[in-house]
Amino acid sequence: MKKWSILLFLAMAAIGMQAQKPWDKGGFETQQYRNLFVEMGYNPMAVERKMQEVFNDVFTGPNKVYFEVGDTLGYISDIKNHDVRTEGMSYGLMIAVQMDKKDIFDRLWRWSKKYMQHKDGPREGYFAWSLKTDGTRNAQGAASDGELYFITALIFASNRWGDDTGINYKAEAQHILNCTMPKEYEPEQRGGFGGFGGFGGQQQSGPQKMFLIDPETKLITFTPDGFGQRYTDPSYHIPAFYEVWARWADDGRSDYWMECARKSREFLHKAIDEKTGLNPDMCQYDGSEMQMPRFPGRPPGQGQAQAQGQQGQPQTPPRNGSSNFRYDSWRVPMNIALDYEWSCADKEWQRQYGERIQNFFYTQGVDSFVDQYRVDGSLPEGNEILQAGGFRKLRHSIGLVATTAAASMMCSHEKSKEFVKALWEAKHVPFEDGYFDAYYDGLLRLFAFMHLSGHYRVIFPKCYIQTGDVKMTIDPSEGGKILSYKYKGQEAISQMPMREAYGSTFWTSPQKEWNWPPVQEYDKGPYTMEQNGNTLVLTSDVSKKLGFRIRKSFTTDQKSEAITVTYTIINESGVEKQVAPWEITRVLNEGLIFFDAPAEQITPAGVIPFKTAFKAAWYTTDEANDNRKINADGKGWLAYLNKGLLMVKKFEDLNTNQPAPDEAEIQVYVNRGKTYIELESQGAYTKLAPGESLSWTVKWWLIPYNGEAAPSKQLLKTVRKLVK
Repeated sequence: MKKWSILLFLAMAAIGMQAQKPWDKGGFETQQYRNLFVEMGYNPMAVERKMQEVFNDVFTGPNKVYFEVGDTLGYISDIKNHDVRTEGMSYGLMIAVQMDKKDIFDRLWRWSKKYMQHKDGPREGYFAWSLKTDGTRNAQGAASDGELYFITALIFASNRWGDDTGINYKAEAQHILNCTMPKEYEPEQRGGFGGFGGFGGQQQSGPQKMFLIDPETKLITFTPDGFGQRYTDPSYHIPAFYEVWARWADDGRSDYWMECARKSREFLHKAIDEKTGLNPDMCQYDGSEMQMPRFPGRPPGQGQAQAQGQQGQPQTPPRNGSSNFRYDSWRVPMNIALDYEWSCADKEWQRQYGERIQNFFYTQGVDSFVDQYRVDGSLPEGNEILQAGGFRKLRHSIGLVATTAAASMMCSHEKSKEFVKALWEAKHVPFEDGYFDAYYDGLLRLFAFMHLSGHYRVIFPKCYIQTGDVKMTIDPSEGGKILSYKYKGQEAISQMPMREAYGSTFWTSPQKEWNWPPVQEYDKGPYTMEQNGNTLVLTSDVSKKLGFRIRKSFTTDQKSEAITVTYTIINESGVEKQVAPWEITRVLNEGLIFFDAPAEQITPAGVIPFKTAFKAAWYTTDEANDNRKINADGKGWLAYLNKGLLMVKKFEDLNTNQPAPDEAEIQVYVNRGKTYIELESQGAYTKLAPGESLSWTVKWWLIPYNGEAAPSKQLLKTVRKLVK
């Protein structure tokens, strides 16, 4: 792969000076996501490092909120309130599945299922919203946003990891969905949040119905029982989540969930102020202001947390503080940005909204706006200011800095860059008076970085092909890429999150026909899928630029325990074309790479320090500041040994005149720094008349090898025995 570093740098600089242009299509359609940081000129590697730092702050750093219990459990705690909440647990699940952290996901889910989820009774399937860290429940009732995230994260986990690794994720999601359908119950004779008795002790008599989604309005409830199901919270509205349910829940309610998505978008138009873009903390289903007393002590990040007052009797403030923009409300800009990124179903209004709310906060000062307002933009007073962590004070909170920055995904005005820059430069540290929220501020900050760096995505179902202990994972939704290649769960290929740094892909050669970036239709676009027995066939769209269609066929060779991948290039351009097949597999920059050729024949000489031993070329990975690439004429195989796993690929052995111009049978590209390496192989350069095709096969092996990762006759003998 040729890297035009100077041109790329200049292009990124030019992008950084241009006005941002929101996309017209969402991830459900394109499977593409913007990295707004990179568009603004930030270095891609710096963005990845920053993303990892923010993730570590939440999950592993000195102020982490994630804690593991024994070998199988884990929880996320609202440190300042000394509890575990469905909000944080379900957020943690979503973050873990987005970042491909299966162990964290499974630990959080097992803790949630063991301690939070009701196993029977009228609340069966729902989750108690607040528990002590030892699993003792502080309340029995549910908070509807928890279920919203639990269901969506479980469906994504099913799509990403399958349902055969110890947890049937889809079945768990379907169970929750079935339990949230309207059902009758007898209210318990107690009040307060978490009981069926209603709000603040208001007792309703006779059988009542419990539901997550209000049957009449099709809008999500504040709580699925008691008084809380009479109104809603704008920050619980994420219409794109319902589209996920409609596509992949397989619960027979697809049309219903799509209608819920539509109603939720309509509701947001009504709930958000037309001038300021601000929204109330909670409101009626028609978007109008709540008419109810407020209870003291509700902490940020879970509007339902103490709305019914676990610290005393209801108080009536000078104004109805529940109708102000405050902690829960912060999530709305980021939620609407998510709906825009994934669906784009309401794009015109969402673009206007994004700029409207940023315009308001811009008037307040990008570096000085506070975290609570009345929806008309005026400041709250006295008891209207919602306390947090023992403080009743307006602050410039990083959680709101984060969500206003995420709104930039919808914006084209220049101001949006200032919000993104403010988030990038913001430090998540205690305020001068000692107040610090590692939990809510930390989670929202992490979500915003995921949005702005392209890491918050619709996770489409993956395909698997397996032989013995070897499992290959393919993603039809993203270029038919080989995402994972494992032996007994141990990964062999790169999992770096950068767009061009992971998995295995396929291009057409020579590169000069398309230059850079890779052709969208067969590197990143969706492929159709067919299953024929033990053969998986993926087919791309026709490339608008080149006129080729790509077909990939994956099957197993039970005798040799190999996976065979056959690539077919079909000329649908209407004119004769010449082309060669090209497979690119990324591995980590560690271990040993070798193939059957003397190092002296590698060009350019000395760029990558291959050495000749036993008549083969060997490269023990190193580190350099420059991107490096070599061409070689091998004997139809290429091998990689790292951490006791030997990966071998066999392909057609070409004569020196068969590769495409300036290309080669074997290529190795080493990315600068200690990042990743591409193992590349190409087939013969072939003329194709209109309608003609060529097929090229690569046979993949992955086996354990106990010897040293160093050149040896034994290692060479092992490979040659496989490929003979």
